[in-house]
Amino acid sequence: MTRYLRLLGTLALVAAPVLAASPAHAATPTPTPSKPPTSRPTYKYTQPRYTPPDFDGDRQRAQAAAETYMNGVAAKLGDPGVWVDPDVTRLSTSEVAELNRAVRSAAAPMRIAVIPASAIDIGYKGSYSSRVQLAWTGEEIASQLYDRVGVEGVYAVLVDATSESKGRGFHAVQHADKGPTYHVGDAVDEAVDCCAPDYDAILTRFIQRAQVIDKPFYIDAAPYAGGVAGLAVLWWGGITLSARRARRSDEKKHLEVSVPVLNEEIIGLSQQVSALPATSDPQQAKLSQDVLDAVEKARHRLDEAKGDDDTAAVATLLGSARYGLVCLAAVRAGKPIPEPTPPCFFDPRHGPSTTAVQWAPEGGTERQVQVCAACAAKVAAKQEPEIRMVTLRDRARPYWTLGEELASYMDGYWTMGDGTRWWFPDQDARRAGEAMRSRWGSRRAGARLSRFSDDLSTAMASRSSSSSWSSSDDDDNDSGSSWSSGSSRRRRSSYSSRTRSSGGGSSRRSSRRSGGSRGF
Repeated sequence: MTRYLRLLGTLALVAAPVLAASPAHAATPTPTPSKPPTSRPTYKYTQPRYTPPDFDGDRQRAQAAAETYMNGVAAKLGDPGVWVDPDVTRLSTSEVAELNRAVRSAAAPMRIAVIPASAIDIGYKGSYSSRVQLAWTGEEIASQLYDRVGVEGVYAVLVDATSESKGRGFHAVQHADKGPTYHVGDAVDEAVDCCAPDYDAILTRFIQRAQVIDKPFYIDAAPYAGGVAGLAVLWWGGITLSARRARRSDEKKHLEVSVPVLNEEIIGLSQQVSALPATSDPQQAKLSQDVLDAVEKARHRLDEAKGDDDTAAVATLLGSARYGLVCLAAVRAGKPIPEPTPPCFFDPRHGPSTTAVQWAPEGGTERQVQVCAACAAKVAAKQEPEIRMVTLRDRARPYWTLGEELASYMDGYWTMGDGTRWWFPDQDARRAGEAMRSRWGSRRAGARLSRFSDDLSTAMASRSSSSSWSSSDDDDNDSGSSWSSGSSRRRRSSYSSRTRSSGGGSSRRSSRRSGGSRGF
């Protein structure tokens, strides 16, 4: 029995772990205390708030400060004189006193201020960079002083700085509606050219020059005007006489060719008119009389011919006479009077043309020409038309090949009595006549003067262009220099002196008489 009980005890001990692992009989676990976490410090980063720079506000405040400063400067210059800002140390007390005496004894009312560039500088000022930008530029600085004083006269402002790039410069202007004009612009240039950067010497030279009256050119030139006018008249007269003589010499040679040709045509046309039958018809009688009158006028004009104008008029009269014969023949035949047409190209003696044909001279290009009926028939039949031949230097040639010698002959025939002109079909003849007339025109005094003026303008434009390139190069090369009185600096500042900035001051300004601006 005891043995049996021991066996049951052993079994109970073996089964106890199994029963403990069963879910139905699991015991509640005892919580094990966890190790507390190690504490670490917490850092909180706060980003500062970005505030953008107020460029516009800074500029407005700087502009207002410059305006206020100029108001104070104007208050110091109620009377003519020189005022120097206490911050400017380049002028001694004795020098300022001497300048004041010179200004008050000057013929022109002057007000001169010497101010530091920083007083009117509105440029951006940053931590790492800054640039100088004055509230006004050039002559406008001096005009701002005039606007606040409100009295006509000469105003000058010398801006003090270490270099031109920092704003150093001399600016002056004269405002006046009446009274004399002074050499203010020249005074600025002379003062800077001779004396920069010595402030006392600059202002002394300026005061001396700026009170000199700028007289109109004609006043100084009046004593010489008579002599110059006399020389001009002599030159004009001499050139005109020379041109007239040269043209008469040419026309004399032309008369030697054209007069025999026209005289021959007058004789032939006179015989043709004399053979006209008498008539009692009033219209026919009037046409016959008109033709006879035209021939007689041509005869008298040719007898008195002295130049190309006379021979051209004779040819026009002969063309009108031949047109009158055509009109007379139409009336006799009971036909309407035809419209006037240019003469027959091959020979003006054939009378007015009736049709146009295509024709090419020997070795030339084909062209359209107006011809009479007989010549048109020959061209259509491939026959040589009857061409007006003129003998010159023992050689007979078509009249249109003598472009210059017979230019008046062709001009007269291809012109009606009322001034209407027809197109002459030969291009070479037209060019020869145009070249002759152009040569005559170029010899006149007016043409020579015009050519001289054009040549002078071209030369000045070329020089100005080359100077502008040189100026650009000089400005690039000298950008680092502190001051200079050279010509390249003058050209650069002359542009800025004409620039006017917007700003305060009087809304009504007297006229600007003279002014100048130079950096140095």
